[in-house]
Amino acid sequence: MKKTDTDNLSVYQSFLEQTVEKLKEENAYLKNVFKHSEAANKKLMESIRYARLIQNSLLPNPDDVKRYAPENFVIWMPRDIISGDLLHSELFDNGFVAAVIDCTGHGVPGAFMTMIASTVMKRIIKDEKCQSPALTLKRLNAIVQSSLQQDTDFALSDNGMDAAICFVRPEKKLLTFAGARLPLHYLHHGEIHTIKGDRQSIGYRNSDPDFEYREHQIEIEKDMIFYMLTDGFTDQFGGQRNIPFGKTRFFNILKENNHEPMDVQKEKLVAAFQAYKGNNECQDDVVVVGFKVKDRIFGDESDGLIDRRKGFRDRSSDRIERRRNIL
Repeated sequence: MKKTDTDNLSVYQSFLEQTVEKLKEENAYLKNVFKHSEAANKKLMESIRYARLIQNSLLPNPDDVKRYAPENFVIWMPRDIISGDLLHSELFDNGFVAAVIDCTGHGVPGAFMTMIASTVMKRIIKDEKCQSPALTLKRLNAIVQSSLQQDTDFALSDNGMDAAICFVRPEKKLLTFAGARLPLHYLHHGEIHTIKGDRQSIGYRNSDPDFEYREHQIEIEKDMIFYMLTDGFTDQFGGQRNIPFGKTRFFNILKENNHEPMDVQKEKLVAAFQAYKGNNECQDDVVVVGFKVKDRIFGDESDGLIDRRKGFRDRSSDRIERRRNIL
């Protein structure tokens, strides 16, 4: 072998050795970065999972709602670990308020908005004793807008929410509803009826703080079933043509199962949703609420004794564990 070839081989070998050393250094650096990233991600996920526990604590206790609506179900499926959708309820001596709220965003941003919505709802309904769904929406609109300073020219955000609120007075067999872009559906004699919400969202920069939401009153009849939901269920893409689930398919499931117990209706809805979604990711957070007001206002006392002084069902003999009826 010529000296020139030997020199070239030495140079090439030296180059390879240097390259290998650099690759080892870069590999060690990447392993270190991955290790720290993995640790940071673990901490982040632990924080988000704990935030889910906090958010769960804001959800209504179904046992409280059962005082007036013994048959009910809740489907609550966050797109991410935490949700931008909110359920809210408050009890009064003469009835109860139930609300479904769809906040801007998903995950962490959406969850922050639900905290704002929950706090404001408690202030309006519990502290101020407001029983008017329309007035509640108007107050919620103004307070959210001012709290986020979205009623100013220097607002940094443009966030808000849609909502459906109803106040049920069993003794009067009356349900009062108002909505901000979210509807109320009710099933009666096998037919679905829909009351649309006003086309005015809550809290955004362009939301009118003086907007007067309309109230709708429904005389509650025996075996009526009421439903409120956010748009995550019907907007979910899937099926063979990869199109939204749609309202028609949702209504058909309700009509086909209107004589089934509420827990069975919930199972049917969830099964249909999951089958339709298939391998697709969830498009949005999902909330569906269904309830039936029947017991004492229609003289149906087969499910327990009634305390005539309070008007509440006496469940002292068979207390059930207070747990969240959440999917």
